[in-house]
This record gives sequence, C-alpha cells and structure tokens, in this order.
Amino acid sequence: MLGEQIAEGGEAVVYDHGATLVKSIGLDYFIQPILALDRITLHNAYFPETALTVLGYGRTADGEFKIITEQPFIKGSHVSDEEIADYMRKMGFELRNLRNWTYATPDIYLSDMHDENVLKSASGTIFVVDCDIRINTPELKNGGRRILSTEMIML
Repeated sequence: MLGEQIAEGGEAVVYDHGATLVKSIGLDYFIQPILALDRITLHNAYFPETALTVLGYGRTADGEFKIITEQPFIKGSHVSDEEIADYMRKMGFELRNLRNWTYATPDIYLSDMHDENVLKSASGTIFVVDCDIRINTPELKNGGRRILSTEMIML
C-alpha cells in the first residue's frame, strides 16, 4: 500500500507513507526512462537530504511506464523567491528565468524552484523536495555547454 494520496503534480502522484513520501512518477514528464533515472541521480547528488530511492517500476492505468520512488518527508514552511535565489547563488546557480523559476550553471539546469518545491525547516534549513533537474545542454537555451549522446566512441 502506498499510503494516502496527498498531492498530484504534472509528473507525479504523491502518497503519505509516514516518515517518507512515495512518488509515482510518470513518463509524461520525463519522456524516456533513462532520462528519468538521470534526473533522479542528479537530484540525489545536489540534494542528498531529500534523496529519492527507486523502489520499483510499473505502469499507469493507460499502460505508460512509471517509476515508484520514496523520499524523506520534510515538514517545513514556504520559502520566498529571494531566499530561494540566495540559496541557489550560494550553490553556484544563476537565475535564468523567474517566470518558471529556472536556475542554471553551464552544466546543470534546474527549474520549478518555487515555494511548493523548496521548503524551510523550523531550524532554517532549506530543502529541495521537487524540481526539474537535468544536464544543461545548448538546446535548453540556458547557457548549457554539455552535449548528450548515445553514440559509442571506439578508442
């Protein structure tokens, strides 16, 4: 049992599982399974306090692939746009588009960094519980310099 459903966003359905949250992440957002796993890995590298653990895989009622993850439950309050911008600057990210809360370095692209996805604990610690994180490629038009390829290079 996943627990009681507490939220549904563009990419995931979120369930209360006590000390953790269970997220059923559909590929309508991530598009390809390998990209979904890349984004989970990037989230875990940049935000280890809210790391996602892959529990398994499944399909939606429409037969679409989904990934089931677990994440620590964070009790916190909303964070202002200024606090988020300061937090991101300290991590080396530059605000690229306030309208969709996008920050970037030449290597990493982050969006959806708004007050529902970034929380502050009672002690003042900032936690990122959800965001769109990916390798920053030129196609994203945010100063990206990384190139993704599935080609094998023989040495």
